Amino acid sequence: MITLARWQPTPTLWVAALLVAAAPWSPASAAPDAASYDDTANCIAVMQTNANDLARQVKGGNKAQEPALRAEVLRATALVGRTYLDGMHDSAEAKARLKAARERQAAWDAARKASVRQTCAKRADVELANASSTERFIVERIAQVQMKRMLQAQ
Repeated sequence: MITLARWQPTPTLWVAALLVAAAPWSPASAAPDAASYDDTANCIAVMQTNANDLARQVKGGNKAQEPALRAEVLRATALVGRTYLDGMHDSAEAKARLKAARERQAAWDAARKASVRQTCAKRADVELANASSTERFIVERIAQVQMKRMLQAQ
């Protein structure tokens, strides 16, 4: 069972969904470099932290935060999917980049985290807006499963 502190998509679900989505998804204009992957890891890490906080609030009875949680998980899922489609297929490397991003963010103040999160949310929204209906469906389904797991976790 996935705990709130270790929020991450289920690998099997990702592989199946992304193989289906990979064919129609438009390729990136250029292959991402290490800095691009690190930027995305920063986005995903800050979004995960925010989603975990929102999930705790929802589980604590604040159901009004559920739409914000849903949006955050959807955005993070879109960025994870895009990173995979851009060539990040090495699970160990992806986990290492995410861990490094979390460690970097431990030293950030709240204002910097909020600024990065806002920039990342815009980036994810653009990604979702540019997605085909099939791609969006897959991302939404994966996000829905992830959110359900977050709210059921102990």
